[in-house]
Amino acid sequence: MKTTVEIKKMGINGEGIGYINRKVVFVKGALLGETVEVDAQQYKNKNYYFGDLIRVVQASPMRVKNPCRANKECMGCNLLHYAYPAQLKHKKDLIKESLKKYTELDRSQIKIHDIVGMNQKKEFLTQVNLPIVDFKGKVTFGIYQRETKYLTVMTHCLKHHPLINQTLLDLEEILNNTKCKTYNDKFRTGLRFIKIRVFQDKVQLIFITGKDGLKDEVVAGIKKLKYVSGLFMSINTAKYQDFEKQGYKKIFGNSKEELYVDHQKYILSVKSSLPDHIEAFEVENKIIKTMIKESQKVISLNCGNGILEMNLPQEVVAIDNKKENIEDATYNAKALGKDNIRFVYGDSLKKMVPFAKKKDYDTVIIRGINRISDELKDTLRLGKVKTVIYVNSSTSMLAKDLQELSKYYKVIEIKAVDSHIYQSYVTSIVKLIKK
Repeated sequence: MKTTVEIKKMGINGEGIGYINRKVVFVKGALLGETVEVDAQQYKNKNYYFGDLIRVVQASPMRVKNPCRANKECMGCNLLHYAYPAQLKHKKDLIKESLKKYTELDRSQIKIHDIVGMNQKKEFLTQVNLPIVDFKGKVTFGIYQRETKYLTVMTHCLKHHPLINQTLLDLEEILNNTKCKTYNDKFRTGLRFIKIRVFQDKVQLIFITGKDGLKDEVVAGIKKLKYVSGLFMSINTAKYQDFEKQGYKKIFGNSKEELYVDHQKYILSVKSSLPDHIEAFEVENKIIKTMIKESQKVISLNCGNGILEMNLPQEVVAIDNKKENIEDATYNAKALGKDNIRFVYGDSLKKMVPFAKKKDYDTVIIRGINRISDELKDTLRLGKVKTVIYVNSSTSMLAKDLQELSKYYKVIEIKAVDSHIYQSYVTSIVKLIKK
């Protein structure tokens, strides 16, 4: 049915929320305070509506012209039509709403800072993983809308580093000139995925292919691209898409690249973790360093490439379950003369317990990839950890974990960084002190 709706608030996925006959209606593309005309549908066994936006009757002063021609179909940036200050306020509200919904915390006792915005709001993504697809008879790179067959070609994304878009266009020409084919499930041949990683003015390429690999003509064409510093390939015909479990074969170029963070050089291998947004990564690290400046001994879980840990003055044990991260971190720490840190490969919880028992570590940094396990909660409860720094990009997971941790720790403050620009995610960094 067609009707007019006043948007009362914003949802966790960036959609506007209003009411029809006292029932909630979710409207993608609508903003807080707007009056919109929608085509509303109530699905079977659902007590709410979904509304397709027909037109904006009264626009919010925070509505801006969408700079992306593919945004409506791509849906990868659900806040792109929202003025940037309003996006930051919305994300702070998301944190508050999640705490209200999932916790019993006294929010008046928690300092929730304004979201730290980014200076670089375009051309910031340093890496992409994209399917290689056939579109109108041409090989290109794109993503499909969730649960649909609608393809968005990704060769002009405004978030991509300029070298990524340039690489995609150059590769598109090379692959079509050499008559390459996309992956065929039946015959298990063709090209599946492309990974592009940017290091300053150089690009590292990884192709995921069927059993036929890369044509010699493709390799020859890529060699002519002066900005490509290394080409790798992985033949993988498995249905799952965790391609890093397979080895990468180097075709030509450098095995490792130089990454600069806060003007410091680090050497990373092809499988080592790379920050998506360098500015956001630097800001997050500075916030954590400030929060633990009084700490003496630190355990860092899911440390990734260990760049934060290499810049801490305390005695540090850093743990990660990705072997390449630990190998690169160990190499970089040695090269930088960092003898106050030890990097450990393995399951964070299993490796943490022996260290926590042997020494009085007063601080633990937890990066929330999954919900905090009962074993970790018990380790913190029984141990001598006075300070917990908890980091998570999901506001709901954040709130649920804080509710559990609040049994033993007091939530002091939350500082969040807009590391997921134009999306309904925000990286929250929380300081907790043992009760």
